[in-house]
Amino acid sequence: MTDDSPNQAMVSRRAFLVAGGAGVLLLSAAAWAKAPAGRETSFGAWLRISPDDTVTILMAQSEMGQGISTTLPAALADELGADWPRVVTEWSPFDPAYRHPQYGWMFTGNSESSSTFYPIMRTMGAAAREMLVTAAAARWKVDGATLAVAKGVVSDAASGRSASFGELAEAAAKLPVPAAPKLKLDSALTLIGRAQPRRDIPAKTDGSAIFGIDVAMPGMAVAAIRRAPSPGGKLEHYDEKAILARRGVLAVVEIPSGLAVVADRYWTAKRALDEGGLVFSAGPMAGYSTTSQRADHAARLKSAEFMTKKKKGDASARLASRPTPIEAVYEIPVQAHATMEPMNCTAHVTADRCELWVPTQGVDITQAVSRQMTGLRDDQIVINRTLLGGGFGRRLLADFVRIAIIVATAVDRPVKTIWSREEDITYDAFRPPMTHAIRATLGADGLPAAMAHRVVSPSHMLYIFPRTKLGNPPAPWDAAIAPPRAYDAMAVEGVAEPSYDIADYLVEQNFVETPLTVSVWRTTGHGPNNFALESFVDELAHIAKQDPLAYRLALAKSDARAVAVLKAVAAMSGWGAELPPGHGRGLALAKAFNGYCAQVVEVRVADRDVRAVKVWTALDCGKTLDPGIAASNTEGGIVWGLSALRTEVAFENGMPVQTNFDGFEPLHLWETPRMETRFIESGANIGGTGELGPVPTHAAFANAVFAASGHRIRALPLGRHGLRLI
Repeated sequence: MTDDSPNQAMVSRRAFLVAGGAGVLLLSAAAWAKAPAGRETSFGAWLRISPDDTVTILMAQSEMGQGISTTLPAALADELGADWPRVVTEWSPFDPAYRHPQYGWMFTGNSESSSTFYPIMRTMGAAAREMLVTAAAARWKVDGATLAVAKGVVSDAASGRSASFGELAEAAAKLPVPAAPKLKLDSALTLIGRAQPRRDIPAKTDGSAIFGIDVAMPGMAVAAIRRAPSPGGKLEHYDEKAILARRGVLAVVEIPSGLAVVADRYWTAKRALDEGGLVFSAGPMAGYSTTSQRADHAARLKSAEFMTKKKKGDASARLASRPTPIEAVYEIPVQAHATMEPMNCTAHVTADRCELWVPTQGVDITQAVSRQMTGLRDDQIVINRTLLGGGFGRRLLADFVRIAIIVATAVDRPVKTIWSREEDITYDAFRPPMTHAIRATLGADGLPAAMAHRVVSPSHMLYIFPRTKLGNPPAPWDAAIAPPRAYDAMAVEGVAEPSYDIADYLVEQNFVETPLTVSVWRTTGHGPNNFALESFVDELAHIAKQDPLAYRLALAKSDARAVAVLKAVAAMSGWGAELPPGHGRGLALAKAFNGYCAQVVEVRVADRDVRAVKVWTALDCGKTLDPGIAASNTEGGIVWGLSALRTEVAFENGMPVQTNFDGFEPLHLWETPRMETRFIESGANIGGTGELGPVPTHAAFANAVFAASGHRIRALPLGRHGLRLI
């Protein structure tokens, strides 16, 4: 095997053996061999120790507000026994050592940073600690088992001797690497399980933090871009002379579907585009509209072929035997990511080097695109990651990197390419529109005896993983893991494996080929699918004349973790308490991202105005590594979910109607409800919080609206019902 393989077959002091939840990861010799700055000593790909006792921990995962740049380094430092104030972090380079051991590519997303890299960080810390202890024991000629490690110092209580990490590092790094280092007991940990001040907050507060859009360097130019208002259209004409005549404009570069203007500053480039007489023709989106999309989905529900994802018993036969099954159709709209920091990338491309400064979730994809665009080798491509001003899945892609490389290649200097908000939304990789049709019949106990769930949806993943290989050599995620033609797992996730025990259960999908560019969006398929399932379960409880909480507890009685979060959120919220007039509470349960989440939302409805008053959340992510950061992730996700109750991107004549925040309006601070979050320590494998928190929000909110007003929400956004979220 080569160094590029995540499953190398040999172990040495140049390669730590790491036991992860999905298998075995060996750190590449290439990563180990990279020379650290100054006299720092490397302990594998993740850790360096300097003579002044500074411990440097490298971060494979990108920081986009989820706090991972605190939590994962804390895990390694805690296991190592480092002095936390003397620990610093830096972004890891592109290297096979930092790839996700299950998927074989380097990315941040799917709420998997903690679940994947926490055990790796612990093992790295434990191995380095044992090596430092062994070095001290050899120096003092004592048994290493008698030595203690704390705050960056190895000490011998019997003799009173001690040595700092910096004093021991060089000798320790020459020792054999423990193949199976012994981890500390949880009771011995001092950082994990406790809220830590976030490492990224001070710089974000004082303005010194560097996001992609903040990158600056000598000789750097800035580019603005303009593309066809209907995605994929063609640039037919522009006035190049008028653009170049504007003072400060340096170059004009044609890009796919449009034009880039390079200037000494962004606003100069943007105004030149405004006055450049750009004329576009329609592209593949011509004729596409939200109205036609909804009609197409409705027609598919009636007559299209559906492929089976899950079949338990014979739901079709059971439903056919009942003359009037309970039925409902739910519609979920197109959503933009609308990250607060619009897409941007700084690139400097020469004949033998491509260097990027980029806020990216998808390091491997960025590397592959850079290789394809430049023809350079991996070692000639340098990716400098920055902080991300929001990711939500959008920055997993590298289309914005591709354009930056095109622009930078055309000029002999570094160029920062910035997308306007209109470009950012128009050329987003949207959350796909989905339509769900659910039918059920109830047994004598009022619980569903049979349920059939049909999903009409494009693929969430096909844009990321096309059914053709991306390059030569092929990328590690090649066509073998592209979504199957029968169904897209994300389109049915959450409904194909619910916590509810239903004797006859069927899940099917109709795969939609669409000209719209669609991809992953925070909560992936879990969010929209949960809205349909949990709204329908609430309808069934109402028809059965049963309390929504009791109904779910009965349905989920065989799933202990589901029952625990339901009971916890009921206790937190005082479920069943009398409410003021116009108020209502709704409940929803989610199982997603290796965790469980139950949520109660209280709303106040006055005529057509709806306000979220309070949200209670009980969440089981197995083990809560940092309760403060986990709560922030959960509650930030809830705000994200509430925002999507009133936002959508609708299309007319192939063009998006909403292209800025005047039409795509997230929740404001003054509209944010009070929130209370509680974590249940089940001891299960670690799950995520950032994407799990908002999964049940839509259903819980919609169920609360029904409780307050008797109005069922089966289609989003709320504006389709004449309701206004305030």
